Amino acid sequence: MIAINAAPEAGVRARYEASMAHVTGFLQAADLPETDRDMMRRVRAAVVFVESYRELPLLAWPRLLLDTAVELEQRLLLFRQRHARMAERIIGRRVGTGGSAGVEYLDKTSDSRIFTDLWEVRTVLLSKDALPPLVNADAYDFVR
Repeated sequence: MIAINAAPEAGVRARYEASMAHVTGFLQAADLPETDRDMMRRVRAAVVFVESYRELPLLAWPRLLLDTAVELEQRLLLFRQRHARMAERIIGRRVGTGGSAGVEYLDKTSDSRIFTDLWEVRTVLLSKDALPPLVNADAYDFVR
């Protein structure tokens, strides 16, 4: 890939190593206080598991729940961005309702996320052929 794109190997390697460090930190919950890490490690591992083996019948409901939460947040982000553009079109860059910063404030809300872990888990996912074999895979299938 590096040879095809003529990208400098050192830069690509540095980005890859930074990405791996970020993924490791995410899975180890290094961004959280020590008291919350144990629980969040399990939660993040569960989300990675559900997203990685999403085609298994037993995981259909959890997968639907996760996808619905991500879709809800995506719609909220689109609403915030459209609302900011509408406000800018109507009132310009004036002071907003209740003395807020107006459009500047609305633009800042577009950066707010609720389900950050559900978005972040997409960075962690492996391709299907790189996933480890599932132990006791029959337990996740339809009951026969």
